[in-house]
This record gives sequence, structure tokens and C-alpha cells, in this order.
Amino acid sequence: MASIFDHLRDEHQRLRESLLRLGDHAGREPHEQHEQLCGLLCQYTAYARAEERAFYSYMIHLKEVQQPALQALAEHERLDALLRQAERMPLGDARWRSTITFLCERMIQHLREEENGLLARARSALSEREADGLGAHFQAERARVHRDLTRLDAPAPEHPAT
Repeated sequence: MASIFDHLRDEHQRLRESLLRLGDHAGREPHEQHEQLCGLLCQYTAYARAEERAFYSYMIHLKEVQQPALQALAEHERLDALLRQAERMPLGDARWRSTITFLCERMIQHLREEENGLLARARSALSEREADGLGAHFQAERARVHRDLTRLDAPAPEHPAT
């Protein structure tokens, strides 16, 4: 069974790869950049909501990691706002590049701070059993949120006329 630390490490790596692709603007049409942003939005949202529900909600009850967990939750709110701002920006807007660059920098900084702060401290605060249980909860929650998000993009089922 993979621990929460294994899942978060893997997810952080996938997010970094997506951020690098999104941040590489060269030669891409605005609609391609927008598609990449939508993909990142889905990926990040599934990760963040699962992390909040499975990991942060547990960490805020442990004195040793309560403050960093609360700070990480606040950072998720700021990142959510940046993602919404980028998503609302019209295709081809002159501010696109700077907004995306800032978003990518902030998200990478958040991942680094989480790894070097909260996760490092949580490793000593959790037993192996707790870490494995949180890992299973994270994995299930991430899959559920991702499934719900991808359903939003699916065409509505046709209803037969009555």
C-alpha cells in the first residue's frame, strides 16, 4: 500500500510536468494554451481537493503540523483564485503570458514549500499505518473528484422524447 507521501510525491511530479508544458508558450496557438490550462485546472483541482480532505484535514488536528497545514490550505485558496483568473482570461489576451508565468511560479513554490515544510514534519508525526491510511483515502478522493470533473466536460445524455 502506498503512503500519503508516495502519492503526494508522484502527484507533485505530475503537476510540475504539467506546469512546465503550460509555461512553455513558444509556438502555441491560444486555444492550445487554453486546453493545457483546462487540463491543469482539472489535475490540480482533483489533487488539491483530495489533499485537503484526506491530508490537511488530518494534519490540522496534530499540534506539530497544524500551522503549516493551515498555511498550506490558505495557499490553496490563493492558487484557486489565480487559476480562476487565468481561466476567465479571454483567449489571446495580452496579459495571458504574465498571468500563466506567475501562476506556474506560485504553484511550483507551493509544492516546494509543502515538500520541505509540511511533508517533512508530517513524516515524523505520522505512523506508517496512518500514512498508508491517508494514502488510500487520498487516492480514492482524488479519483472521485477527477471523475466528477471529467463528467462536467462530457456531453449531456440525450433524453428520449415522451
